[in-house]
Amino acid sequence: MTRANRPAIALVVASIWALASCTTAPSQDAKRPTPPAAAAAVPSLTDTDWKCIELFDAHGAPVDTTGNPPTLRIGADGRASGFAGVNRYGCDARIGNSTSSAVMPLSFGPVMATRMAGPPERMALEQAFTAMLATVREAKCSSAANGPASLVLRSERGISARFERVPLH
Repeated sequence: MTRANRPAIALVVASIWALASCTTAPSQDAKRPTPPAAAAAVPSLTDTDWKCIELFDAHGAPVDTTGNPPTLRIGADGRASGFAGVNRYGCDARIGNSTSSAVMPLSFGPVMATRMAGPPERMALEQAFTAMLATVREAKCSSAANGPASLVLRSERGISARFERVPLH
C-alpha cells in the first residue's frame, strides 16, 4: 500500500463503517420485543357526557334508573347540568386539586331545576339524584378496554352513583 492510497482506503473504511452503523440487521429487529399496547386514556371529567347507570339513596339503597336515566355534564366553566329524571337541572361544580388524574375532589352547589311534574317513580328518582349531588365529595374516572369509560361519584358514606360515558355520535 502506498502512501498516496492511504487517504482513499481510510475514506472507504469510514464510509463502510458509517453505513453499517446506520442499518440494523433483520435478525436484530426480530429479537426486539413488541411494545405493550397503550393503556386507554382516563377520560376527562369535564366536557364529557355521562349517563347514570347506578344510583344509591341517602340510606345506601339502590334507586331504579332504568328507562330514561339521569345525565351529568360538567363544563370547563364549572357548571354542571343534565337531566335529573323528569326535569333539566344545573348547579355549580367545584373540582379540587388532586395528585391523581383519575381521582379528584368534587362537590356540587345547590341544584336548580325546571319544575315539571312527572310520575311518582320518576319524581322519586329525580329527588334521589339531586339529593345525591349535594353529598358528593370525590369523583373517579376510569377507562375500560372493552366498553365505555366510567365515572364513580362518592360521598362520605361511599359510592353514591356510577355513570357510563355517553358515546359520541
